[in-house]
Order: sequence, then structure tokens, then C-alpha cells
Amino acid sequence: MLNERMLPVPVNHTLRMSVAILALATSASAQSWVPVHLESFQGSASPVDRDGDRLQLTWCRREGGAIASGFCPTGGHWRLSPGQTLSATMTSPLACEGVRVSVYVGSLDATGSRISLGPEAGVCLASADSERPIEIAPTLCTDVAMETALAPGGRIVWSLANGSPNVLLIDEILFEVRDCEDAASHGCCETGDAGCADAAIEACVCDVDPFCCAHGWDQTCVDLVETEACGTCGPDCVEAYRLDFGTTYVPGGICGRFDDHVDACGGVGPFLTTSGACAGPGDAAVRFGGGFPWSWFETTCVDLTTASTAECRFECATAPGVPGPVLEAVSADGTTVEIGRVPPDASGTCRVVAFDLSAVVGGPISLRLSSGSSVADATRVDDLEIRIDPRHGPCETGLAGTDPPAVESCVCELDGFCCETTWDDLCIAIATLLCDAGCESVPTCGVAGDCGSTRTEPGCGDATCCEEVCAVDPYCCLAEWDEACVARAVGCGGPDPDLDGDGRVGGSDLGMLLARWGSDDRRADLDEDGVVGGGDLGMMLAAWG
Repeated sequence: MLNERMLPVPVNHTLRMSVAILALATSASAQSWVPVHLESFQGSASPVDRDGDRLQLTWCRREGGAIASGFCPTGGHWRLSPGQTLSATMTSPLACEGVRVSVYVGSLDATGSRISLGPEAGVCLASADSERPIEIAPTLCTDVAMETALAPGGRIVWSLANGSPNVLLIDEILFEVRDCEDAASHGCCETGDAGCADAAIEACVCDVDPFCCAHGWDQTCVDLVETEACGTCGPDCVEAYRLDFGTTYVPGGICGRFDDHVDACGGVGPFLTTSGACAGPGDAAVRFGGGFPWSWFETTCVDLTTASTAECRFECATAPGVPGPVLEAVSADGTTVEIGRVPPDASGTCRVVAFDLSAVVGGPISLRLSSGSSVADATRVDDLEIRIDPRHGPCETGLAGTDPPAVESCVCELDGFCCETTWDDLCIAIATLLCDAGCESVPTCGVAGDCGSTRTEPGCGDATCCEEVCAVDPYCCLAEWDEACVARAVGCGGPDPDLDGDGRVGGSDLGMLLARWGSDDRRADLDEDGVVGGGDLGMMLAAWG
């Protein structure tokens, strides 16, 4: 192995929304809590109502006002003066085992302030037995959470009242639900309570077997879906997938416009756009919406049953420093697996990203691409493609291995990572410098760094000089730009007899050469024979003047 591989360190976000979402794969899965709304006071002058499948939320009392900052390090805040209250009512068509509301609170002294969550006991008021005092340390931002049950059609109220003589600052109110069920929420191809989610299929099956709608939807009812030609339970999957989102701007979201490629959307948008990176006149792209829950869309089913490897590749641009989209694979039974996240980028330019899908091959899947941030309005995605058993050339990043086999064997003998995990920029550099791949450029050249200074990463910022040095010493583009690389970079562009750098060859340069006579000084060794001597003097006199 040429050098140790290091995984990128994820960005440390301050927004609790990001923390909550990233935790879903671990703690939230065990607790069954699902975030349904985050009020972050980032982009509006007042809290926003929400009408969702699991929870309908209405802010019924909005005393106070928005401010730019406060005790919490998360941006906008809501300011409650003494005696003011912020309240929201919540209803749901489902039976939910729990509803939890968490909020950041900060104040110099919150004595007398109370928070409540419980059944409605009046206009914007919860029952008295659901109240609890707010206990926080002065000037500190404290997380205060309460939870309760929610019956179908029931109405509960969350309220925070400032009973102190001081200003109370509120930030990031997170609403979550747990174990919400509906008697007819299951699909017609899965067992459950009486009836199923598709009314037409339900009527067809129950006309044959009334038990399915009177008592329970058992396996017999599931089997009747196809045997009675009421519907289909097998996934209708495509064997190849490519979506470029068309050439023209169309108002509104993308769902319904690409029925053959997009099955579902959520959050705000996503929208079509012809502006911003990755898009342009005559080339539409997807623009994710901002806010929470994240903006997302899900592809139609793709059949990976016989695939041994697969890759998802697309163009992506984000605002500088904003986390990129998250890619998830959704299996036929609804299981979701996170594939990866596009890392933040400081340039804001359009880039091609690729994700290995080998871990989810062997069956039908859909891919869900979500914005990955509540401030993703500048995020663009275009030219989404799923490649099955792809083979790429040695000058292109992608899945492990490459064609032709001779280059693959040469590279992977030097760095097994390239044939075991992924073919990255370092693999391309090895192929270019050591294995006759014929790539036009070395990926580690022209990226960053002064060629005249050492750095722990390979390559340097001057692509021409970098490639010239690495053609002689590949280590400089494969491992690190050390002192030997810096010394070779001094001669970039060929020997320069203007040793004093004054723009002409004259007496000062001759004096400097004679002072180094007989040494191995690289700069004065114009003919690069390893010693300063007559050949170097001849070259200097030929350039005199």
C-alpha cells in the first residue's frame, strides 16, 4: 500500500435538526420516534403551521417576535417578553403512542415560567396536570422536552408561558411522534387489520371474500389480490435508469412530471430549475426546497436481482459549506438503508459524484435522494443514473477495478484498495504515472498547495510543474509533496540561467554560478548532469543579455 487511507470526518453541525436526522439510524430507530416538524425560526417572522399525514399543527397563540440570535448557537430565536405565551394545537387522524415536543430555552432567570403538553382544556390551553416549571441555569441554552399520547382525532396543546420578569428566548422546537397506527394504513400486499390502503383493490378482494373487510386482512386476502386480478403485488421495476430532468423549466414540483422515473416526493418541492450550477438554459435540473422535513424524491423501482455490482452517479452542486444530499436505498418491504451523503464543498460548483450500490444488490430497490439540509435551496441535482455491473476506464473514478485488465492488475498490485473498495483519484494517479494508462492529467496536480513548499498531501497547485516533477518522481503525486519534490520543482519549465531572477542573464548570474562551481546545486546545474561545471557555463553564456 502506498499510504494509509483516511475516511472523511463528517461536518459537526450545530442545528439540532441535523443531529436528530443523523441519529435516526441509531437511537431513533430504537426509540421509534419520528421527527415530523422543526420550527427553527430561521426563515420566517413567525412559526409555521404544518399539515402532515401524521400530525396537523396550528400555532394558536403567537405572542412575542423573532430575533436574529440568542443564548442558543443555532441562528434565529423567538423572544417572549414577561407575561407572553407561545402555543400550538396538534391533531392526527392516527392513534399515536406518543407525541414529544422538545425546545431549546434560554434566559437570565426563568423563574415562574412553565411549559405544558396535554389534552386541550380551553382555547390554546392544555390540562393543568400536564404543566411543569422551566428550570434552567442563567444564560445557558437548555433542552426541555415533554411527551404525551395522542388518540385519533384527539386534540392536544403545547404551550410555553413566560412567567418570569425576564425575557425568555426559544429556539428549535422539534415535534416527534411514535408508533402511529391506522387500521387501514397497511398495503394490500401485506397482512394487517381489516381492509387495505387501496380502495379499489380492497373492494375487489372483499367482494370475493367479505372476511377481509369484516375481520382481518390475512394471507388469503393478500393472495386474492393477484389470483382475482384485483392488482399486483410484485414490483414493477425497470432494468436501466437514467433521468436528466428535461430541457425546459416547468413550474411546480417534479412529481407527476416524470411518472416513469419518480414515484414519490416529500417536503418542499423538489422543483425544476434552469438556473444555478448543474443547470442552465436548455438544461433543467432539480432544486431541493429548504426547511424541515427535508425535501426529497424517490425513484421508480430498479431491478438489481441479477446484478453483482451497481453504481449511482449524478451531478450535484450545493451552496458553499452546506451539506450535500443524502442517498438512501429503499427495498420492496420498505426497509431503508443509507448509502451515503455528498460532502460539503467550498466552491459551490457542479461536480459529479458516485455511490457504490453493491451492498444493496440482489433484489429490487428504489433510491431516495433528500436535500440533507434545511438550507438546501441552492442545492441542484442533474443527470441521475444507476449503472448496473459498470466497468469504467482507468482515468475515471467509480467502483473497484477498471478496464483494461493490464492496467487494473498493475494498479492493484501497488494499491489493493483500488480493486477492493473504490477506484478513486489516487488510483487514477497510479495508473497515469506507473501503469501506462494514458490519462491526460494527474488528478492530484493543480488542486492546492505551493509547489515550492512541502505538504503532507500529494501534488501541488501548478498542474504543469506538478506533472513535470511527478513524471520523474511519482512519489510526489502518490504520497506527499516532500523536500525532494520541492527541489525538483525549482527546475520546472526547464533550466533558467537567470539565477538572480532580475529578468536578464548577466554578471550577477555568472558570479552566482561560479560561486557554486563543482557543487551539486540543483538551480545552478543547468544541464542537470549532477555537478555545476563547464556545460552550465556554456548554457549561461548562450543566454547572455
